[in-house]
Amino acid sequence: MRQTGIAALLAAVLAVPAAIAQETQPDTLLVIDMSNSMWGQIDGVAKVDIAREALAGLVETLPDGAPTGLMAYGHRRTGDCGDVEQVVPVTPLDRSALTRAVAAMKPRGKTPITEALRQAAAGLNANDRPARLVLISDGIETCGGDPCALARELAAGGIDFTAHVIGFDIASRADQAKIACIASATGGRYFNARNAGELSEALKSSTEAASAEPAGFPVTFSAVEAETGNAVAGAVDWTVVDAASEQLVATLGGNDAKMDLSPGDYLVTATAGDRAGGVEVTVGDQGASVVVKLASDVPAASVSPAAAGGPASSSLSVAFTGPMEESDFLRILDADGNRLETDNWAWVRDGSPVEMRLPSEPGSYAVAYVWAKAGDRVLATAAIEVTPADLAIELPAQVPAGTTAKVSWRGPNGNGDYLAFVPPGGTADDHDGRYAFVRDGAVLSMQAPAEPGDFEAIYVAGNDGQVMVRTPFKVVDSPATVAIDGPLMVGSHVDVAWTGPGGASDWVGFASVGAPAGEYIGWATPEGSSVRLPTPGIAGDYELRYVLSASEGPKVLASLPVTVAEAQVKLEAPAEVEAGSELQVVAEGPMAGANWVGFALVGDGDGAYVGGAWNSAENIADGRITVMAPAEPGQYELRYVIATGEPRVVARVPVTVK
Repeated sequence: MRQTGIAALLAAVLAVPAAIAQETQPDTLLVIDMSNSMWGQIDGVAKVDIAREALAGLVETLPDGAPTGLMAYGHRRTGDCGDVEQVVPVTPLDRSALTRAVAAMKPRGKTPITEALRQAAAGLNANDRPARLVLISDGIETCGGDPCALARELAAGGIDFTAHVIGFDIASRADQAKIACIASATGGRYFNARNAGELSEALKSSTEAASAEPAGFPVTFSAVEAETGNAVAGAVDWTVVDAASEQLVATLGGNDAKMDLSPGDYLVTATAGDRAGGVEVTVGDQGASVVVKLASDVPAASVSPAAAGGPASSSLSVAFTGPMEESDFLRILDADGNRLETDNWAWVRDGSPVEMRLPSEPGSYAVAYVWAKAGDRVLATAAIEVTPADLAIELPAQVPAGTTAKVSWRGPNGNGDYLAFVPPGGTADDHDGRYAFVRDGAVLSMQAPAEPGDFEAIYVAGNDGQVMVRTPFKVVDSPATVAIDGPLMVGSHVDVAWTGPGGASDWVGFASVGAPAGEYIGWATPEGSSVRLPTPGIAGDYELRYVLSASEGPKVLASLPVTVAEAQVKLEAPAEVEAGSELQVVAEGPMAGANWVGFALVGDGDGAYVGGAWNSAENIADGRITVMAPAEPGQYELRYVIATGEPRVVARVPVTVK
């Protein structure tokens, strides 16, 4: 549901009827946040995976030829505020290029929204065409820029582009406002998606976004001092939130600000320096005049952690008091009072105390009570110290390729934490499917990579995607063999002795010579010391294989060339029989259980038979088998059919049923 909601929301923002000529469509540039915070999870799924799925779905819905490109930031280097790249240029829609690019990127760095906006606007303006930008971000600027100021500057400079902004799991309205202003300044729209319920609402909202907007009515905003009633001097920042959906509608600047709003109920907050205030307002068909009283007094609040800190990525119980307003929250800040790259917060409305996951990096931090009405003003803090966690991963120094290794661990055991096998220095996204959640036990069974080489077992914190500890190990060749005794004949069985990893998804089977590893002609799971296989139904040369089933794909570990000879078959029956009678007929040939001896109408296909007038070839004894004659008189054939592959008649005798 989550992925579907974001994809639909994006599709609504970008929707263009396919019938519109390509030359009338604006250039579209998708800008995606690949900062390290995208490793954070929503309901156990990494935000980066949700975003990838959403963008892949979006690309499929765009009209053929629509001019579309992709930009990303934070995807190549850690701590680099210049890490902004035009990954796919704005060209007629190349679905495969866009999908591949998104799948290949991995969250690593900072959030340079301002620099990304600057580069995006410059590139779009160079094309001298109407353009739109869609920014998807899970956080605010972390590189010192001011995206709001730049958006206003670009709009004033006459650059013909509209920016739509999607805030993805952003904790507070004040933070939302810090990127929603980009949309407000350029005539675009802001959306916020942060949990399953809101994503469901986003799907509905996205449909509305593609249709005509309801008529708006004029609303004026003014701020006065609560103590005197005088107009507040200086800059005033406003946020307007839809009361029903809690979606941020707009951000405004200045006293006596104005905008048109659709009829409905809204929450309006204003801040000016140390002053803050808010009011609920209903906008009708006559519009509204909103007056907010700003007070300089600050409500009392306290933050009381149950301990002075704790090990990295562990949970800490925090009690608190404060205004307890609906949108207030607790947040973990760094030693300088700044929010972390991966925002770590909890609603106060969930009650005191709350459990908060500590950062995965040891150091000095603080837990803060944040008053949302006052633009995320910190009312109280408590210092905490995050100490190194007791971390360890133990597994054999050498593991045969594709085998299952027993891996023990010590760590925080937090929600979403997992172990993974990665190349040396690999990130949380380099596991290629070789991972296991720590919630599944203190000792985990994990399949080793299929190719020999150097690897690391890593412990990944589920709250921020950080690798907390690495343990190197080697993957070595995994020997495997397959062997048989005696010649092979079409339609029979053979016992195959095997050695190898013995994985539950591995298989031993026949394949055509040179066929890809994933193709087979009959197979069995390797159990015990040997397995019984049906031989192919057509004579010829084949390979008998042991195939490793790995996350990277199937791999042939052992192959034995074999020749399957044509079956030697004998079939004799009377020329005439009584309808419905029981016959003893002569039959010799391969006795695999799928093969059968029975009657069919002359001219029917090889797989045809008369119901009740056949018997399995495995019931042949001493060169004879019992078969019931058809109940209806007529001209028939008694057939010997090999059916270990496609059914094939290898012997037939004409019989008249009287």
